[in-house]
Amino acid sequence: MSQKTAFYVLSLIVIFFIGYYYAKINLDSSETNIEVTNTALSDIKLQEELAEIIESKNELQTQLDDINSQLIITRAELKTVQQQLILSSSKSKVFEDELNQIDDARKVIKPLQDELTTANNNLINMAKELQQVKNELQLVEDKLRSSEVELELVEFELQLAEEKLELNKDIKY
Repeated sequence: MSQKTAFYVLSLIVIFFIGYYYAKINLDSSETNIEVTNTALSDIKLQEELAEIIESKNELQTQLDDINSQLIITRAELKTVQQQLILSSSKSKVFEDELNQIDDARKVIKPLQDELTTANNNLINMAKELQQVKNELQLVEDKLRSSEVELELVEFELQLAEEKLELNKDIKY
């Protein structure tokens, strides 16, 4: 019996140890269940927050994409405006150069214009003088014609006189 008692005592000790470890495991599992439940609740909250964050991230990504496309469009417009500005600037420079050339040409033309005016005045004066000379030549021509007419009259009278003289000579003979 002493063996039976020892067996019972040992069995009781073993049962107590098993009970103790079983209770510990059950308590740990309850705590674990509580922790799992808490963790599950936390996971659900985290998943909800994560879903909100992902949704927010997606919205932000969509907004970023929209802003990025607007930026690309704005850059293209900026390049177009920049090219137009460069073109306008170069046209402005060309016009400035042309205006400078015109101004330089005016500076050169002014003395030439003065010389041309002087030459024109000289030509007008020469034309007047030429007209005077022409008028004088006309007068001289008229005088010459009248002198020719007088000369012809004198020649005619001379011929008449010679003929008379010859007639008188013939008569005297």
